[in-house]
Amino acid sequence: MKRQKTLTISEGNVFIDLRLDYAFALTFGKPGNEDLLLRLINAILPHLGITSVALANQGEVGPGLKSRKAILDVHCITSAQEEILIEMQCAGQIDFGERMIFYSTFPIQNGIRRGKRGSGAYLFPEVYVIGITDFVMEKSKGLKEPINLYSIRNEKYGDIGLSDNIHYVTVELPKLKSQEMPHPEQLILYGIRDIGAMKEMPQEYKDAGLQKLFEICKFAALNKEEQMEYLHEFMKKLTEESVLYTARLKGTEEGFAEGRAKGIAEGRAEGRAEGRAEGRVEGKAETARNLKQLGVPPETISKATGLSAEEISTL
Repeated sequence: MKRQKTLTISEGNVFIDLRLDYAFALTFGKPGNEDLLLRLINAILPHLGITSVALANQGEVGPGLKSRKAILDVHCITSAQEEILIEMQCAGQIDFGERMIFYSTFPIQNGIRRGKRGSGAYLFPEVYVIGITDFVMEKSKGLKEPINLYSIRNEKYGDIGLSDNIHYVTVELPKLKSQEMPHPEQLILYGIRDIGAMKEMPQEYKDAGLQKLFEICKFAALNKEEQMEYLHEFMKKLTEESVLYTARLKGTEEGFAEGRAKGIAEGRAEGRAEGRAEGRVEGKAETARNLKQLGVPPETISKATGLSAEEISTL
């Protein structure tokens, strides 16, 4: 299986990229797609033996009027009343583990507040926070397994838990083995990673019964509002990639060279600033080029990128 390394919209690509959180939430957090969500969760947590899931409120808030709010990609409740929160993260984030812990506080607080699981003041629902990443997390670089489970355990005696109700699960897509034929039950994870670069559904996905995933992920199957929102999110991610790459490149090639004359610190700063500026321009041109290939009207491209009709026509 060919690994999709970067976000791309090229001529002939027909499926949305599920590594974008909007596309992921649109697919797995939409009523009517609970069967696909169940399949995804069982691919990650097969030992739970979950038989059904029901979508819950995708926006969690704390108990206070001014409490901070978390917008979740997917939030559901299982047949055994476990609460499962799923977050898809495409761009690298060094504190993503802390972000997962932050998300877990909402169902804990709300579970206690609503008096779930008996009358005990500190009893809360069993919670699973699943983080699916398109990057390898810093603290798990030495682990080969793509799926890793974490819990609150005694540091010296790992068999003793402070709580058995809170679990954190990471799914690192780059660790999926592309050279081996995956088990049919885990194929949906490969689909999340690779579907954005596919032009048609491979036979192994048909054999695994994942036709519905490919049908609902067709860009042409989205309504106009969903298409525009997806393109907006895609452009935002594409521009971020372009800016970061260009800034990194300019900061290395020019920043350090100029630093010999102006001082290392000043050279780095100027190189990064120039890289960011040029990256924004190049990012807009690349975004406009991709939208043009998709047949998006020039006036829409102009509004989205700020480029003039003349500039768009030359791309």
